[in-house]
Amino acid sequence: MVEISVLNDDRCTNEKCNNSHGLSLFVNVDGFKFLFDVGQDDNYIKNAKTLKIDLNEAKCLVLSHGHYDHTIGLKFLKNGTKIVCHPRCVVWRKKKSDGCYNGLPFKKDEFVSKFDVNFSKDPYFLTKDVVYLGEIERKFDFECKEFPSLFEDGTDDVAPDDSGVVINTKEGIVVISGCAHSGICNTIEYAKKVLKNENVLAVIGGFHLKKINSQVEETVKYFKKTQVKKLYLGHCTSDLVCQYFVEDLKTQFDVQILGAGLKISL
Repeated sequence: MVEISVLNDDRCTNEKCNNSHGLSLFVNVDGFKFLFDVGQDDNYIKNAKTLKIDLNEAKCLVLSHGHYDHTIGLKFLKNGTKIVCHPRCVVWRKKKSDGCYNGLPFKKDEFVSKFDVNFSKDPYFLTKDVVYLGEIERKFDFECKEFPSLFEDGTDDVAPDDSGVVINTKEGIVVISGCAHSGICNTIEYAKKVLKNENVLAVIGGFHLKKINSQVEETVKYFKKTQVKKLYLGHCTSDLVCQYFVEDLKTQFDVQILGAGLKISL
């Protein structure tokens, strides 16, 4: 049984919960519990209390990548927490739109001294059925064309640290994405490769798609071809794109929009 509680998202589905731009999920896989991202504030802590979730039961935190809207919540995390992330998660970056800092709230030395950090570019097995994907192979040429940030040297922040988690179940794999800067289709393909399983039960998370364009159209085609059974999309995916997915795919499989307070059982 896979149970996922949305502790924060850009949208909200529970009037008792708070929401802000960012993502945080609490995942329970047959009793193995972990956090996936912590958003840009302490909403994940407040909403966990509202949803009666004990964050102390989380065995670790997986960071999808190092952008602020997934990591500033680290400031409220207890020291010593086990964290799994890509080595490039700690690099300095800034947003193109306004020049504001777009990285972790700690420099690398402080980050590794405060927490029990396991950096990995390779897939990292949290359990035999739960895998942090590490650096994702980018094979589709319609993805990974636009990036919102810059590295310190002024080059595009191509988010080499962007990753996700894949969970193996009897009905197929469950793919969890933070922002999918690596491309959601690339992420799914790599997840299938890592677990050697072509059957996709569900895809959950942010797709970083803002407007209806050729990338969105190709992504929808990919989902139709891949025969994903359940799709939950949200953070960093515009309302317009979310509705496009719902309308285009609803006759083929279950499509829902994420929001703080939502609980998913698979």
